[in-house]
Amino acid sequence: MGFYIRPKRRPQGQKVTRKLDITKLKNQLTAQDLQSRMDSKLLDIRSDQSSIDEQWESFRDTVHSIALETLGQVTRNHQDWFDENDQEIQKLLEEKRRLLRAHQNDTTCTAKKAAFNNIRSTVQAKLRLMQDAWLSAKADEIQGYADKHDTKKLYEALKAVYGQQFSFGSTPLLSSDGTSLLTNKRLILERWAEHFNIVLNRPTQINEEAIARLPQVPTNHELAVPPAVEESWYQCKRPIS
Repeated sequence: MGFYIRPKRRPQGQKVTRKLDITKLKNQLTAQDLQSRMDSKLLDIRSDQSSIDEQWESFRDTVHSIALETLGQVTRNHQDWFDENDQEIQKLLEEKRRLLRAHQNDTTCTAKKAAFNNIRSTVQAKLRLMQDAWLSAKADEIQGYADKHDTKKLYEALKAVYGQQFSFGSTPLLSSDGTSLLTNKRLILERWAEHFNIVLNRPTQINEEAIARLPQVPTNHELAVPPAVEESWYQCKRPIS
């Protein structure tokens, strides 16, 4: 008699439905295509299901499938330097993989090894150029927002480049003596408070003799005179340079 032990099934988490790329609806042709597909498909939905739940599930699944087919899924917001050069990079990497497989299948062939080394150097050089060009363009874009004092677009651009950042309250830290790792949120916040207290509140030593040697200038009492209303109004109306 043969026995079969069924392996333990690993628990499966709930599948998260990815968001639809609704930004494509800004294109008038895409919006019209979606509307026409909806009009044709929704007419085919049967309304004689036994319960309202079945009618809702049929409507829900039909709408989602049409929208997914037309709009697709949303891509991540975090920008990487290779996003805009994906097709070109993929061609380079595919050629590199092809030559690598050829070299691995025939390691004694010096020509195949040399071809792989050449394509590897070419790929590395082109990838560095792509990365430098992307970073330079992105830096100019962010600097432009900073020069225009457009803080909203400035932080949006920074967030797009660096992605989601972890807060101080969730990243583990070493204790002040470096002997233990703090993972509790309260202890982490206390450690940050201790760190900034040491950094910002260091005791100062003032050399009175050095202060006494500083050249003294007469007091300008005009600075204590309150500005006139006209002067204040003029300063408020001046454009920010």
